Amino acid sequence: MSETKLAGSLYAGLFAAQLLALACNAYLDIGYGSFGREMLFWTVVCGGTLAVGWRQARKAGGWGGIAQKFVLFFGLVLFVFAFLPLWGMPRAGLYLLAMLQAAYNCATASRRQLHLGLLTSLALVLFAASHYRADWTMLFYILPYLMAAVFTLVASQIGQRSDDLRLTGLARTSSSQGQGAASLAATLSILLLGGGLYLLTPQVSWPYLESRFGQDIPQAPGGELEQAESGGQTGSAATKSQGGAAENGTGGGQGLQWPGMHWPGPQEMRAAAQRPHMPHWQKSAIEQLAGFSETLQPAVLLVFDWWRWLRQWLREHWLDLMFALLGLILLAVILAFRNLLRETPWAIWLASRWDYWYLGRCGRHAGGESGACQYYRAMERLFALGELPRSRFSNTREYLAQINRLQRRQVQRHAQELTHLFEAARYGAGAADPAHLQRMRRIYLEMYRESI
Repeated sequence: MSETKLAGSLYAGLFAAQLLALACNAYLDIGYGSFGREMLFWTVVCGGTLAVGWRQARKAGGWGGIAQKFVLFFGLVLFVFAFLPLWGMPRAGLYLLAMLQAAYNCATASRRQLHLGLLTSLALVLFAASHYRADWTMLFYILPYLMAAVFTLVASQIGQRSDDLRLTGLARTSSSQGQGAASLAATLSILLLGGGLYLLTPQVSWPYLESRFGQDIPQAPGGELEQAESGGQTGSAATKSQGGAAENGTGGGQGLQWPGMHWPGPQEMRAAAQRPHMPHWQKSAIEQLAGFSETLQPAVLLVFDWWRWLRQWLREHWLDLMFALLGLILLAVILAFRNLLRETPWAIWLASRWDYWYLGRCGRHAGGESGACQYYRAMERLFALGELPRSRFSNTREYLAQINRLQRRQVQRHAQELTHLFEAARYGAGAADPAHLQRMRRIYLEMYRESI
């Protein structure tokens, strides 16, 4: 299948992903006051080169290659005379990679090239997130990057699928609004699922890793879980720290602790907002987040108390839970085996013989609608022996139409009458009387004699 033209929204998503990835790296030097100038430079570079690539995708021209060579030469000059003297390696090499990607943007006209651009942006983000200056405030750029990258990938796949269906003639082209809504819904689903799995998955505990490499770090009596909750403290000091946080309701300057992670407290947030050269919008957002954290912290502490209670309860009743789980597994196996027996020929044969003696010969049927259902199910088992089982998706009229294809008039007449009697008892206004059930019994006996 040949490559089709990329939509403008894909170029916009790629531009957002690349710009946010470079913002994560520029944010590492936030204290030097050059964040705004760096972002202006990268906005012009990424936006201009992607605009060239978008024009190339619409109408190929020779000036796209000229622009690509110019950006490549300009990037090499910046690497030698600007990046190396200012940052040194490996930061200079990272920005050289960004300039190489900017040059490649001038020729981005296919989904393969689009995915390569997203991969480069991911490498830039991983470098920034692993830097020693990175902290939780970088989430203001990493989270939007994840949204932009996932949305671009989802929109690319949906657009590719729509183009394939249009080219093969299997479906009409869907509207751009419908594709956008589908992309947005899929992006939100992926992000919510990934965030939920991240919160439920235990994260790495650094004290534990250090102790594995020879650090003599005292462990709390309950293990690393308690130590992570108490902020790495042990014994009475951890209890005192947790008690103080619960008393003042805000936790003071300490953030909430969770196994393997640490969320900053309101005082830590406000201190981060006072960093020099912090963007005004980010400073305001952090201060609002600190106020919201103060309001929410009592509820979070209550959730932590519930978690500790649940953990203690699980420790005391783990054996009972294991037996309950084994019982549920055994019940599931029994139900599955029971459903399998319903479709086994010899089991159907035994059930039909039991129906004949219990319902037909002895007349031990239930009263009213339940008795009518018993006779109808017995008829189904008779036809199932004749390799005409009833599908669970078929209603009574559809199943009767299948029986009428047998070309056996007497069987067709009995099946039709018994079906009508069953429908009258099942869906009619009045209950089935004994004469009604006796008629169904005689019809069933005649059908049984004819089937054998």
